[in-house]
Amino acid sequence: MRRVSRPRQTSLSLISLCIGLTLPLLSMEIALRFLPVNEGARPQAVNQEYPVRRLEPQRTFLWSKGWNFPIINQVRTNNDGFVNDQTYDHPGASPLLTLIGDSYVEALMVPFADSVAGRLARAVAPTERVYSFGTSSSALSSYLGYAAYASKAFRPQAMAFIIVGNDFDESLLKYKNEPGHHYFVEDAGGNLALTRLDYDPSLWRTIIRSSALIRYQTLNTGILDSVLKWQHLPFGRPSDGFGFAGNTSAAVTPLRMTDSQRAVDTFLASIPAASGLQPDRILFVVDGVRPQLYDASLLQLAADSYFGRMRRYFIDQATQRGFEIIDLHTHFSEHYQPHHQRFEFPTDSHWNSLGHEVCFEAIIRSRLYAWFRTLTPIN
Repeated sequence: MRRVSRPRQTSLSLISLCIGLTLPLLSMEIALRFLPVNEGARPQAVNQEYPVRRLEPQRTFLWSKGWNFPIINQVRTNNDGFVNDQTYDHPGASPLLTLIGDSYVEALMVPFADSVAGRLARAVAPTERVYSFGTSSSALSSYLGYAAYASKAFRPQAMAFIIVGNDFDESLLKYKNEPGHHYFVEDAGGNLALTRLDYDPSLWRTIIRSSALIRYQTLNTGILDSVLKWQHLPFGRPSDGFGFAGNTSAAVTPLRMTDSQRAVDTFLASIPAASGLQPDRILFVVDGVRPQLYDASLLQLAADSYFGRMRRYFIDQATQRGFEIIDLHTHFSEHYQPHHQRFEFPTDSHWNSLGHEVCFEAIIRSRLYAWFRTLTPIN
């Protein structure tokens, strides 16, 4: 009997191990290609030429959430790289209102027709226009970048902003530093200055996008969300019985509050110049404290959470500066009491179609919207 040499035996063992690992992975890759795996939003480069975060233009893709795909949506980006069924004119002849925000404006999880932007665009057509500018992970600082971009490229007559729980501290580079966004950084004079972090999609990222298995693990199973939530742990775990309120850590620390209030003050002072509009032509829509608004006992505790305090601070400061405010907490509560329908998905904290509908109805009752509908086409 011929004896196999040790080097050859080692090589055969390694080959067997590779085959044993590769075959199951390959089988899963093939199987997942027949399932509605999230195809990814594909953010594009952010630099001097294109200074705000956008997605790959003119693309239709499948977005899904969860290991068993409880949320599935077909998404389309337009000529400017934003999730919107309209082609953006640079600029157009009819009056324009721009809607700015983060993933609540981007709204990958609902059909565009059901989103706030889609409902508004349909309501004002054909005499006026509504364009949306928003991508996931944006915050107040990035909203300044979007406002400046929209003002320069499209010259809108009015702007509306969706304000949510993680918009405050995540505006500062010391709390978050995701490339492709704008952040506030303290300058030599002790003031907060707006800084853009450029982004260039790497070849490696482009390659791994092609794998359904990798996309499933990172975008569908919740692993990525779990990793992102760990960034809030330095604030400590709250002792009030819940960890998150308003989709951000509920924990309150003096430094986090002070930093967040400075971000709000800087944003409110900067937005008229960035947008080219006076405060009475700007509307802020502030999200409610969810999911605590469905439980009276939790809601009382949530009032003193980080978002509970910051939303009051934002509303007070914006009102004092002459901006119009919509407090969605009131609108959500008034709708929930008789109907007992929730405004987010069971497996995702973003607004569902009902949440977008209530927000839309609140906006069309605003002073800004009433004024906007009186405008005539631009000569």
